[in-house]
Amino acid sequence: MRLRPGVTLDVAETNLRSALNVLSNARSGGPFETLWQSYMAAVHKAMPLVARTFAEPDIAAVLQSSAYWHLLPTSGLGSEPNQAASHELSLRIADLQDALQDLERLKRTAARPGVPVMMDTNILLWWQQPGGVRWAEVLKSQGANTSSARLVVPLVVIDELDRHKYGDGLLARRAATAIRYLERALGTSGPDEAVELAPQVTLEVARPAGRHPVGADADLRILLCAADMDQLCPTAGTRLLTDDTGMRLRARDMGLTTMRLPQEYRKPGTAIGEEPEQKNGS
Repeated sequence: MRLRPGVTLDVAETNLRSALNVLSNARSGGPFETLWQSYMAAVHKAMPLVARTFAEPDIAAVLQSSAYWHLLPTSGLGSEPNQAASHELSLRIADLQDALQDLERLKRTAARPGVPVMMDTNILLWWQQPGGVRWAEVLKSQGANTSSARLVVPLVVIDELDRHKYGDGLLARRAATAIRYLERALGTSGPDEAVELAPQVTLEVARPAGRHPVGADADLRILLCAADMDQLCPTAGTRLLTDDTGMRLRARDMGLTTMRLPQEYRKPGTAIGEEPEQKNGS
């Protein structure tokens, strides 16, 4: 679920609950003679509430389903339009209830403490494992006003690591090591849950908030994930952690704050100009 720019979680919840109440109240018929009329009036009233709130999924489009357009030109007389309207109301109420559950998930995600640190793929490949970083020192050096770090791995990063792990070179070995580390660190945690790596340091996986643009590359998908987190937690100071110059430039163009790890945390043999490791393993 992705909110429109400038829309807060509280505003989104207020608008979504209002739209849900409008549809629920339509079941009683209200001042209208037929349920068909109540249904049409409810959709007309609920549409602006959700259209100005959500970018994805397009809940406004869900309200104006194909059945809505079929019912729109009818006169509302007889039983068939009323039966269809009743069925549509039930379906659309269920859709808004599902959206409300998704919104509650976003609110729990936004409420987690710490500076969200969105991790790029290269950080997990070529730098020390997150549990070994002194995050309080790193954040302080980056100007953060808290020592609590909330490490976030976009789902696309796991996909990238999984794709890289096949092969027999250094990149494949690093990717396989990173995948195993994440599996151990996350343990049996469920979707949208965070695990504690160290005092004031948590680790979580972030799912996409909405659809990605057609043809979006992995870097753009990571950037969009960071932008979504920044919108959900506007006062938390979200950072994109990357050593990729191109990513930093793209992030700056999107208004995102980036950060880098000190060189002491780079894995041996992975800096530019250094000889790669010859031994197997990590």
